[in-house]
Amino acid sequence: LMISSGINAEWPLRPGIASRCLCLPEGHGKPLGEHNDLGTLNIEDDYTKLTPKSFYEKYVSTRTPVILRNLAKTFPAYHKWTDDYIKENFGELEVRLEAKKEKETYTPVSEIGMGRSTFKEFLTRYKTDNMYCVSEVPGPMYKDLEMPAIMNCGGLGNALAEMNIWINSGGAKSIIHKDAHNQLNCLLAGSKDWIFINNSYNEWIYQAEEVDGDQGGFSLVNPEAINYITFPDFKKVPWTYSTVHAGDCLYLPPRYYHRVKSADRNFAVSFLFGSSSVFNMEGCDTTGSSVNLDKVPIQWKYPGHGVMSMGNDSPQDWKEEITRLFKQRFSGKVSIDVFYNSILKELSDSPAFRSGVQDALFGDSIMGDYISLEKIENYPIEVWKALAMAASFDPSNHPDAELYHIDEDDVQDAFKEAAKFEKLDFIKFIKIYTSLPFNGSPRVGKELFAKISSDGKTVSYEQLATTKAFTIYGKEHDRGDADMSERNNEILEKAKEDMAKSADKKTEL
Repeated sequence: LMISSGINAEWPLRPGIASRCLCLPEGHGKPLGEHNDLGTLNIEDDYTKLTPKSFYEKYVSTRTPVILRNLAKTFPAYHKWTDDYIKENFGELEVRLEAKKEKETYTPVSEIGMGRSTFKEFLTRYKTDNMYCVSEVPGPMYKDLEMPAIMNCGGLGNALAEMNIWINSGGAKSIIHKDAHNQLNCLLAGSKDWIFINNSYNEWIYQAEEVDGDQGGFSLVNPEAINYITFPDFKKVPWTYSTVHAGDCLYLPPRYYHRVKSADRNFAVSFLFGSSSVFNMEGCDTTGSSVNLDKVPIQWKYPGHGVMSMGNDSPQDWKEEITRLFKQRFSGKVSIDVFYNSILKELSDSPAFRSGVQDALFGDSIMGDYISLEKIENYPIEVWKALAMAASFDPSNHPDAELYHIDEDDVQDAFKEAAKFEKLDFIKFIKIYTSLPFNGSPRVGKELFAKISSDGKTVSYEQLATTKAFTIYGKEHDRGDADMSERNNEILEKAKEDMAKSADKKTEL
């Protein structure tokens, strides 16, 4: 008897195994989408029949995915965003890069660094190189996008957390994963195949352990070849499938598992938003059309250079959760220490969060000597942004994300070995650095050379053996505290200004 090609190496072959191969579960070894029967997905062929209230009640509040055909065709970007247009108008703006296959260990490298590129360089290389733009939308591009009418009032209109952009030349594949936010994913070019799994089947998904807990996360099941020997309960998981075409928008609820594949070149933007348990009708009686994104309040905005906030928690969600917990546990004022240990520490206890909260918040006058429900309800959005930033710090959002990949000892040893018999000039130094296992970039290599060389022309074995440059670029940056604190301080300065203005108004009254 022939052994099934779907058997994976985790199942050892032993005498008599052939007879048992006939008992393999149906669908074993097949890709996700062929492993069992599919369901159907909701499709709205005429999105204009939906109001903000009906969209919320029918889909958002029930956490039901739906495709809204042709909604994105009203965006100026749908007609404008060719490669040449973006190069000419936004070419110097910086975006975040990933490999085409999610969770692949390789990280693309450009002239400006690892995991980051200008639009101009990315769009010149992405059709031939393993590069996928997965980034926040730079602010200058907002002028070509619109807030859809179905989201342009009430709770949804004020709950937009961030805007993301996705560009690849085809052949991109994600793993089975879930995201923390509601999202409206709008395809401007190409097509994408989506498979959806309701998170009510979480116990059969085999979710990997991640810091995000039950917010984001991914499945250990390989969607390219389902292994029912290792993951037997996955066979119980029902799924739905749909193809999204250029001009369509897909509403995807938070924490709803999905897998995405794209065969051709495609552009997409995604509106990430929160939502409350009750629909807020504020503004819905006067808002009947879409509005340019430039005019929409967005919680996290990325100007096109510097630190991104992609994937950060929603400040509004932090406020609502802390308000809920405070009401549940306290009836009056509490000290800062009690507040931290009873609530904040429970929500996140990472070293970066402790540093960000204690140094940037509690050491400042914003929180004062005590916390009360009244204070919590009146803190400006910047306070909640600072807390969310402290809890969400991600090195890949930093323009110097490459620094987190450097292993001090390995890098230093590689250079010392090369410099044993001769000094290294700039060209040799850069060649060694960019050929290291983590694919160093020329920009960071140039910065390292400048720190080590005394004459700007060569580096010697002695200089390489004694330099602290690799320590600065490696271990010190591994904590991420300095970068996070700097951004937090900017946010908190704005918070102090807003609170001072608020206090002045009360005094005048």
